Parts: sequence; C-alpha cells; structure tokens
Amino acid sequence: MGLAILAAIFLDAALGREFMLVKLSGWQRLSQKYRCGVPFKGNCHACRWVQFTTLGRKRRMVVNVGRLTRWPFRIEFPPCWIGAASEGLYLKRNVWNLLHPVLLIPWASIQSANEVTYKDLARNGILASDVARRPMELLPFMAAAQGVSGPLLELKISDPNVSTVAQLVAFEPALPFLQTKLTTERQVERSPVSNALRF
Repeated sequence: MGLAILAAIFLDAALGREFMLVKLSGWQRLSQKYRCGVPFKGNCHACRWVQFTTLGRKRRMVVNVGRLTRWPFRIEFPPCWIGAASEGLYLKRNVWNLLHPVLLIPWASIQSANEVTYKDLARNGILASDVARRPMELLPFMAAAQGVSGPLLELKISDPNVSTVAQLVAFEPALPFLQTKLTTERQVERSPVSNALRF
C-alpha cells in the first residue's frame, strides 16, 4: 500500500512537471503549428541543455531544460534531441516526456540564428534585482561563473514568438540550412549594435 502511494505521488509530480514545462517553455504553442506528423529521416544530436524564451503581452518567460556542467562525463539522459533535414528543424524530447510531441519547424519560420556565449546570456538576460523573481534565468549565469565555455546558438522563431538557445555543437546538423540566417560572434563584435538576445 505504501509503495502504491509513493508511486502515485511520483507519477503526479512527474505529470505536473511535464504540464508546467510544456506550457512555460512554449512547446505547446509550437506543437499547435509545427507538430511533426511523419517519421524523421535526418541526423539528430543529443542536447544536454536548452533554454526556451517565450514572449507574452505582459511578461517574458525563460525555462531551462537540462543542466550545464564542465565535466565531460554525463550519466543522465539528454533532455532534448535536435535534428535537421530539408523540411526543417527537428526537436524531440524523450519518450517519457509524454506531453511534448515531436516538432518539425520549417526553415522559413526561423527568423534569425545568432551565435552567443554564456556570458552574453548572463549579461543581457537578467538584472541583479530580478534574481528573486526570475531564478530560472540564473543557470547560464552560474555556468559563466564556473568557467563553462563554448559557443551557443540562439534561434528566434517568428510565429509563435519563441526563442531557443543551446550549445552550438547540438545544432551542428542544422548549420548548413541556417547559413543565410546565421550571425556569428565575430560579426556581432564588429557590429555597433547587436541584435542578439533582444527578445
């Protein structure tokens, strides 16, 4: 009896977390327009951490999925998978993420692709006075403070208004399709006014 109660509590907590993630990350809004209805045949890369930013009328919501670490060895499953094909960008969660349908976002719906760093996210994403109100945005800040490095790629989707950031290596299958939209870190440094991370 006790085990059954613990299992029910665990299941309720897991489903509650799924419900919150699919709502707050913008995945539900994306799935209403970009749900993938056919088997994907392109290449996929594991993504250990991804950040979703959604813009509403009155507030901005930032959700981090996965975690950042300097250690090269990981024992947990990747929380997200990123692929690419001529049809578009492929995003998939794991099979137990029941409320997250597979997405296939056409390249024409991706407004821009900007190469950024963890320090960019920490510098532009949150003010010190907002720490208590928006703790989900602290993950890149802590990564930058701990010396986690490497380029990131931010994709802005035009409709719905959702941005996603992940490590550049995770987007490697998509890079050939993003050449006309891609702004590298060097180009941003040369530009007097950068549009990266202007949500």
